[in-house]
Amino acid sequence: MNKVVLKLFGLLVVFLILLPFRTIAWDGAVSGAITNIDVTGHNNYDFRITLEGSPQLCGNDNRWAYINQSDSNYQTFSSVLLAAKLTGELVTIYANQEKISGQSYCHIGYISIR
Repeated sequence: MNKVVLKLFGLLVVFLILLPFRTIAWDGAVSGAITNIDVTGHNNYDFRITLEGSPQLCGNDNRWAYINQSDSNYQTFSSVLLAAKLTGELVTIYANQEKISGQSYCHIGYISIR
């Protein structure tokens, strides 16, 4: 019986190791077409997007997500999001709830276009 338990435990460990990290690291992972882009001043949720149908983007009621100019790779993120908006391509937004404001706004950490 112990060998069976050890085998099952080993399979569970392998499964957890192979489980893609990004599926458990984000508060939200939502796909859709970008319908709105808003740009504001520096470090005021600088570049904001909304997806078609205004879905919840990070596990709460917030329906927009943002990146700030001070975020690493900001120019690439904003360029890719603008291109997706202009071409109508679907994007997947991976976002986490930010903790600084107390409002849990959706901070973009990763994007994917397929």
